[in-house]
Amino acid sequence: MQIFGERVKKELKEQGRKQSELAAYLNVRQSTLSEWLNDHNEPPMSAIPKIAAYLGVTADYLLGMSDEWK
Repeated sequence: MQIFGERVKKELKEQGRKQSELAAYLNVRQSTLSEWLNDHNEPPMSAIPKIAAYLGVTADYLLGMSDEWK
């Protein structure tokens, strides 16, 4: 899921948000989120739509199934 981590990090940066804020929103440790974003582990499927909603993008975009983000 290399594309996933890259796209989440890109959106966080562009929106001026922090990984710690996203981790708090998801109620996971920042280290857990970091593992997902650096492709050391995959997020549970239930987390993907939550991350997409938080960032205001589609899950398909985050997963690399579409280049359209909205």
